[in-house]
Amino acid sequence: MKKVLYSLFFVLIVSIFSFNTLEAKASEKLSNRAEAIVEIGKLLGLDGTQRETQFKDVPKSHYASGYIQSAVDRGIVSGYPDGTFKPSQELTRAHAAIFISRAFGSKLPTGNVTFKDVNKDNSAYSAIQQLVAAGITDGYTDGTFKPNNKLTQAHLKTFISRTDSYLQTGKKPTSNNTGKGYGTLKGTVIWKYNNFIGTKGDTGATVYLFPMNATYPSYTKQELFDWLDGKTELKDVHRTLVDANGNYAINNLPTDNYIAVISSKNAHRAILETLNSHNQLKTLFGDFNYQIFEANAMTIYKHQIRNIEISDKSTVDFSADFGYSAW
Repeated sequence: MKKVLYSLFFVLIVSIFSFNTLEAKASEKLSNRAEAIVEIGKLLGLDGTQRETQFKDVPKSHYASGYIQSAVDRGIVSGYPDGTFKPSQELTRAHAAIFISRAFGSKLPTGNVTFKDVNKDNSAYSAIQQLVAAGITDGYTDGTFKPNNKLTQAHLKTFISRTDSYLQTGKKPTSNNTGKGYGTLKGTVIWKYNNFIGTKGDTGATVYLFPMNATYPSYTKQELFDWLDGKTELKDVHRTLVDANGNYAINNLPTDNYIAVISSKNAHRAILETLNSHNQLKTLFGDFNYQIFEANAMTIYKHQIRNIEISDKSTVDFSADFGYSAW
């Protein structure tokens, strides 16, 4: 009876811990127009010295006043007809596209991707085309761009980071197979049930495979939750479950470099164990996307992460022995 009570106590503690962690990370602060101009201004090397501006709602004392006025001088922003800039107004995907296009448009490619919720009369149409062509952002699996979706601060940093990457390389990341062939990833995933029964297959463990040349959009919390619950799939992310014998295989993988993650179903991490974020995956998948993924697939469950290279007709083994569950 005492053992059962201890088990229930640990389940309760971990549930509370994981819920608070998820809520803290999922409730990312929304970004605003002033923050966007500051980030763009820093990338452009604009003068951010605080000074008077032409907007009645942006005094010299405002932290972004220098960057905002510099952006006006460069023709990146113009404000509203009532003489305001609305620095605290929440930033949308369309706003971000317009600002980035005006700042770096001459260095960005043009595109011809069609989104059913962005017609040619939309003021952000050309800007959105440029950002998608440069791999700075992407649309959603339902064929929309969702231009009015709000951007979190993490989303904004992802946009800026990808803009900087394109400006440095002049190349758009792509997940398309170059025709070099296909390979397979397989493995065995086990855990230690107890001393009497011993090792068992980690049935239901999930294997995720992220192509390193892919460009991932900023998904909403609900889209990420649906994906993690197995209700939907995300473009460019391969996923499979470990079977009753502890085995899995992902076949017909395009030749590419990947980040592979195995998330246990049965082996839990110690409650107070430090979780080290995987910065390479965070950069690839995007801060906000990664935070939701980490909170659900890595905070509670034991996991392994490894860089994988799939070459033509190759079979790569990625196995894991998670040992005992911490609780």
